[in-house]
Amino acid sequence: MATDTNEIKEQIATEVRRMHPRLIELSQTIHANPELCFKEHKAAELLTNELEEHGFEVERGVAGMDTAFVATFGEGEPVVGIIAEYDALPQIGHACGHNLIGTWAIGAGIALRRAMPDVKGTIKVIGSPAEEGGGGKVIQADAGVFDGLDAAMMMHPRDRTYLDRGSLAVTPFEIEFFGKPAHASSSPETGVNALDAVIQVFNSINALRQAFKPNTRIHGVITHGGDAANVIPEYTSASILVRADDQDYLEELNEKFRNIVNAAALATGCEVKIHEGISYQQRVCNTRLVETFGENLTALGHEYEIPPEGAGVGSSDIGNVSQLVPTIHPYLQICDPGVGGHTQQFAEASKSERADQLTADGTIMLAWTAADVLLRPELRDELRQSFREQLGREPRMSTT
Repeated sequence: MATDTNEIKEQIATEVRRMHPRLIELSQTIHANPELCFKEHKAAELLTNELEEHGFEVERGVAGMDTAFVATFGEGEPVVGIIAEYDALPQIGHACGHNLIGTWAIGAGIALRRAMPDVKGTIKVIGSPAEEGGGGKVIQADAGVFDGLDAAMMMHPRDRTYLDRGSLAVTPFEIEFFGKPAHASSSPETGVNALDAVIQVFNSINALRQAFKPNTRIHGVITHGGDAANVIPEYTSASILVRADDQDYLEELNEKFRNIVNAAALATGCEVKIHEGISYQQRVCNTRLVETFGENLTALGHEYEIPPEGAGVGSSDIGNVSQLVPTIHPYLQICDPGVGGHTQQFAEASKSERADQLTADGTIMLAWTAADVLLRPELRDELRQSFREQLGREPRMSTT
């Protein structure tokens, strides 16, 4: 049996390459059966069954979500968490590559278990549903799922390889206006136009953009604008995302947005309902854990880029995890530069031959990084110190 870190890493790579055909099968099966947030029943069953077959103890229905799970092997400290995502997008399926994220995560967990059957510590594969708007990790974080981890990690596919990339905090809003119908030509004055109200919201947002700080984003769509051109709309609705690069400013923007919506209702005479969703916090990747992952990535012969300064970023519920424990969220290139996420082109890329081949290397990178955390006490100390320096507080992790 391998006894030192390098020997164990060699064994991990051997185990992953043995599993490679199965990893491809798992990724392709999830891709061919896209499921929306909180409805990922096939994917969750596929992944949990695979983990159970390889000796993991699986808890399903974690944090009150049917498709969430925690698969555990080993016991005691240290504790490493590898996060799986597996939800898809409406209409365009796995256009964010979560089929790969889920496959990399369980592959890394299984490879660690095979290479380290007598591991001193705990390997957790954490199945997190509903990243695309449902906030699965936020719900899990509130339930304490990530407490006690020495490190949390996941990897995301994209058109370039990055070790670290920030994200914006975000709050989703659904707004509804209720007016009064009338004939739009013969008696419009007797109606109350709900479409005017929702249009006013977008106009007011645009009028305030000059006053927003950099890296602020407020954007959305009208989800219902009326039913007929000759009828004053009595009901309209919109879905809007408010984003900022820090939580305090996000709260300030949220308040401004609520004021805009209420003002539009007052100006038009409509009734209004504001539905505020789960907020995602900004992502703060642990610098020392990022360095460790980078060492493993380059050891496998891959290169990475530094994201250009000022480049736009999105949001993810992994941000909430990064506020609790040392966390990484690197990106692995699976397609040519310029193929953007959340597009049909990226959906095709996430099931391509190139992506299939990278199911092995991506799994190895994560497993090697997890092995470093499990086997190197000095690294765990450095992760804690990096967390303190970056966030100004203690992580919610083990203290030995």
